[in-house]
Amino acid sequence: MDEPLILPNLDRQIQEQQTAINSNNDPTALKKRAAQLEAIIDHIPEAVIVTDQKGRLMYMNRAAGSILGNPASDLEPEAWPMQLGFFLDDATTYYPADSMPLVRALRGEVVDGEEMIMLRANDPKAAWISMSAQPLTDEIGQVTGSIVLLQDITYRKQIELSQENHARRVEILYNFSHAIAESSNDLTTITNVVAVHTAQYFGDACIVALLNPNRDRLRVAAFHHPEAHSRALLRKYLMLVDYELSEDILKGVIQSGEPLLIPYLSPERLKAITTTEFTNYVGEMEIQGILIVPITGRGGILGSIGVFRKRERSPYTVDDQSFLTVMSQRTALAIENSRLFDSLREQVSAQLSARQALNVSEERFRAIFESTTLGIKVLDLEGKILQINPAFQDILGYYESELVGRHFYSFIYSDDATRAIRLVHDLKVSGVPDVRFEHRALHKDGSIVWAKTTFTGVKKGGGDDSLAFIVGIVENITEQKRIELEMAELKNRLQGNLERERLRVAQELHDGPMQELYSTIYQIEELRSTVDDRQKDTLDKVRQDIQIVLKELRETAKELRPPTLADFGLEKAVRSYVEDFQEKHPGLTVHLQLAQDRQTLPENVRLALFRILQQSLANVVRHAEASQVNVHFAFDAEDAALEITDNGKGFEVPRNWVGLVRQGHFGLAGAAERIEALGGSFTVKSRSGEGTTIWVKVPVKNLSIEEA
Repeated sequence: MDEPLILPNLDRQIQEQQTAINSNNDPTALKKRAAQLEAIIDHIPEAVIVTDQKGRLMYMNRAAGSILGNPASDLEPEAWPMQLGFFLDDATTYYPADSMPLVRALRGEVVDGEEMIMLRANDPKAAWISMSAQPLTDEIGQVTGSIVLLQDITYRKQIELSQENHARRVEILYNFSHAIAESSNDLTTITNVVAVHTAQYFGDACIVALLNPNRDRLRVAAFHHPEAHSRALLRKYLMLVDYELSEDILKGVIQSGEPLLIPYLSPERLKAITTTEFTNYVGEMEIQGILIVPITGRGGILGSIGVFRKRERSPYTVDDQSFLTVMSQRTALAIENSRLFDSLREQVSAQLSARQALNVSEERFRAIFESTTLGIKVLDLEGKILQINPAFQDILGYYESELVGRHFYSFIYSDDATRAIRLVHDLKVSGVPDVRFEHRALHKDGSIVWAKTTFTGVKKGGGDDSLAFIVGIVENITEQKRIELEMAELKNRLQGNLERERLRVAQELHDGPMQELYSTIYQIEELRSTVDDRQKDTLDKVRQDIQIVLKELRETAKELRPPTLADFGLEKAVRSYVEDFQEKHPGLTVHLQLAQDRQTLPENVRLALFRILQQSLANVVRHAEASQVNVHFAFDAEDAALEITDNGKGFEVPRNWVGLVRQGHFGLAGAAERIEALGGSFTVKSRSGEGTTIWVKVPVKNLSIEEA
């Protein structure tokens, strides 16, 4: 709305108050002063709302109107979530009215901090806001209304969500790649890994289908759904059978090689473009969204990965399509490697089993050997190179004549060569079919090449299980390593942007709303000289309420960027923060044992350790039910260490950070990422009933204050 909402009878209320005004006071001047006060608040950039004791709107400034629109003045607080579109993080559940700071303030509660609320979820104008509130009371302490402050935190929340989503994707890709690497090149295991990881990430049904050799039929190779009931329905309707490519939606994906993204489609349309088996599943599960990407290898389309979403969830996005495409690319490489390994084993076995079989397969083996983009080297049992293919020459930049006859480890980076020799030795004596490892190789031009090598022992055959030679299959993963480094740099930049945004918000709070509120207090002081004692008491109460808001804003600014951290070091900042923390939580005792660092540590290390302390103490208050916390900080020339221990109820620590995120411990997962980005270690030890200890160690030997 363009103008602030003012209750129509405001003038009548002011007139009634004038009956108690001393005859020496000028009612016209008093009204003018009240109007001036409203005008001041109306120009404050912070959204301000004033309600009566029942929570009905008495006044809202222009900033509040730009956020909430034009709500009815008699809107009950309990109806705010549904009428104004307040949602929880899942974007589907209305925010509980009883938990709103407004409702709690009207009950007379002292509301500490702010609540984050999603506004108008699934709407083009969707936003995030923070809400804080304080009760207004009369001279005898009865609640007469409330002051509500709103702030648009959409940009800050988008940064947080982007960081969380990025961290989650990095984690899922790492686990996905690791699981595929552990699949022993078994095609069934690979497709199951793809289905399970994809379904867990998207939270939906996933179907992996592969083309037959004639490329006219698709076989459902694997499927998964995180929910047992939905998984059982998939098994019922699919049964891992082949079906022809006719008018099914997969036909277009397979033939064009392009992804298919349908954020929303009616059940009737979905049934019209899917197979009979899947039509039944669509109807029973109320599917509305489809995302299918092709599995494209070097030789063409291998199959497809499809995910399918129910109506109550948010639609798929182009970002989802991009991430699923990345997963499909890794899937294609794994499938082709699996088939290549199978083909090589078959061909090598055929060569050694009979001369006739060798002659028949010679041409096909040579074609594979010469044309594949994977490097292949054949070694004798002493580790000398007998034969290499063109791809291996391209990886290292040497001619065949420069490589044949030399030991394979001559071209492996010195720090990795010892491990390579040990693995090949274990292959010869242990009888395992193959060994795999990542290592660095030396290119002819002196550069480093990252490679993933699989050594396979080839037996002599004919009843002789001893090895004839060793085949090494080499994949150049230099580009993948480069991307991993870029992703790590991106995480660091995102973290830096978040801290800069915290600083910007803190500065804006100080320079904007806080200064305006100070000005308002001065205006109130001027009004006091024009009114009688009773109205002076009312103005004093308003001034006290504004001072409470100012205190909260100062504390918020201090949380966003502690002023002592940059000027006096981590030790002073921690002591200052804990002192304020103890005042707010007198039932919790915090013992400090801190080394005096002043400004000797790099700023990024100080900031990371301080944020971890903040998050840890917040977790203790929210979850631990503890009475004591011990904080120990120390550092030397090489490392800075922080240890935080509480005597609370503890919890079961998951095996990885994704598990913490799933349990709602976003702060701990974020803290782990902060420390890993600095090359440090982050450890959590806890068990139900035994308290929790957090250990953090960050290297500082190679960092200077200027570099930080």
